[in-house]
Amino acid sequence: MNAQINEFLDRIRQLEADIEQEVQRRRQQFQADFDQRKVKFEKEVLDQQRRFKQGVVSYVLTSDWRHLLTMPLIYPVLLPMLLLDAMVTLYQWVCFPLYNMPRVKRSDFFVYDRTHLAYLNLIEKINCAYCSYGNGLMAYAREVVGLTEQYWCPIKHARRVVQAHPYYHGFSDYGDAESYRGHLAHLRLQLQQLVTETQGQEVSQHGQTPQAMLDKVVNMKTFETLADLAACVGQDVAITEWVEISQQQVNLFADATGDHQWIHVDVDRAKQGPFGAPIAHGFLTLSLLPQFFDKTILVNQKRMGVNYGLNKVRFMSPVPVGSRLRGHLHLHSATPIEGNGMQFQWNVSVEREGSEKPVCAAESLVRIYA
Repeated sequence: MNAQINEFLDRIRQLEADIEQEVQRRRQQFQADFDQRKVKFEKEVLDQQRRFKQGVVSYVLTSDWRHLLTMPLIYPVLLPMLLLDAMVTLYQWVCFPLYNMPRVKRSDFFVYDRTHLAYLNLIEKINCAYCSYGNGLMAYAREVVGLTEQYWCPIKHARRVVQAHPYYHGFSDYGDAESYRGHLAHLRLQLQQLVTETQGQEVSQHGQTPQAMLDKVVNMKTFETLADLAACVGQDVAITEWVEISQQQVNLFADATGDHQWIHVDVDRAKQGPFGAPIAHGFLTLSLLPQFFDKTILVNQKRMGVNYGLNKVRFMSPVPVGSRLRGHLHLHSATPIEGNGMQFQWNVSVEREGSEKPVCAAESLVRIYA
């Protein structure tokens, strides 16, 4: 993939993470508590919402006549949607294992949380559930069809595609006959490696974007020369092993840095604090980067490597003690430097197990000398 396009995609992912963070802040403002797939509102909030509820009879009597006129055309669409749902599910459950592709986790695409809103009457809740099913079904089918297109015909179109699926940007360029066969084999290999990593389980979309899950080479990568590593520019080179954050690590990091703030080291007080538990220092999370590189990237013809710095770092969400973290390593650029070396810019996204967004994103500069 073109390096500039890949940089744009990284920016989009960062913006999506920022948007989700703002949405979560708004949820907290409305005092909604999310317990896995259930939503709970405080009693005072429910009472406040019920003040704005319109009764069913009043709702029907005051409805626009055009709404009533279109009802016979809206709800019969449920039948073809159910048929599409059944056929897409049957197709991926039968065919994806034969193609050595991971199945898509259907439940990730269907969300029915509007029924918890006390200001909606029964008819409005039914309408919302109907719309949720329709939009969830389209997203689910789009995911399955997108993976299918990656397997059978990963070629970009000559003209712009509106709202292309997230795998499309990794496809081969239109008219690039020389590279197409090799790129097709590479994309199919990515799908096969994803099956290995998920151990045949369904692919969940929580915690990372579909492109982030598929645009990688392998979990551990060995390179003979710096040039071999540089050839991976524009790729998600690897995903590291999980690293668990213990209270002992947090305490030792506090001693080393002098940062003994209670949210990190006072376990009892932290349990009563805003995070419900002690959390790791942001810089402790950042300090995992050398470990991620050391255990994931190996260059045989290497004399030494040094950290050159960071362009940008963001800590998007807290890391409670006991969390498991891993890094997604994307090689953004490789530049020759004096002393028979090369400077690599790695865009690293640190994932927390069970979280829907990264806990840290960093642009790390590493210099390696042969």
